[in-house]
Amino acid sequence: KWFKQAKTERKINNVKANLLLDSGAEVAILDVAFARKVEYHVDESQQQECVGIGEGVYVTKGRTKIKFTLAGSLVYFFDVWVGEMTGQDAILGMDFMVPAGIRLDLADRTFCLPDEIPIQLSGRRPLYGEHVSAVRLEELEVIEAGQKIEIPLRSKSSEKLWLTRREH
Repeated sequence: KWFKQAKTERKINNVKANLLLDSGAEVAILDVAFARKVEYHVDESQQQECVGIGEGVYVTKGRTKIKFTLAGSLVYFFDVWVGEMTGQDAILGMDFMVPAGIRLDLADRTFCLPDEIPIQLSGRRPLYGEHVSAVRLEELEVIEAGQKIEIPLRSKSSEKLWLTRREH
């Protein structure tokens, strides 16, 4: 694949789970095998038809309520659909991410919690090193393709030169 998926490892019912944060999914889906593993009761009287997963229509097996630990003591109780899937234990769609206040920052390879607390996505390194600083321009610069410009940078701190004097 030429792209990376927004995956993270969090806890569902206090058990580690591989999660896909999918901004293209309207609903959250829990893997049926994982639901059995954590002993969730699945209400099979409710089913949902989903499109966009594979070639045809995907039908969920039922619905359940999960306990989801996002970060430390930040815990959600949330109703999800249950279905068969491979590659992750759950897909968190927009029905979870919007009310939970989760924002994907794929340039920084993180997802942000409501207070802008960044959490690193799985298998990703930060795009920028810790020695990168923002540059603010005094006026708008338009850079055409293939063109280059020079921007003078001001250092934040002045360098000090220490000299010692030795007696002869």
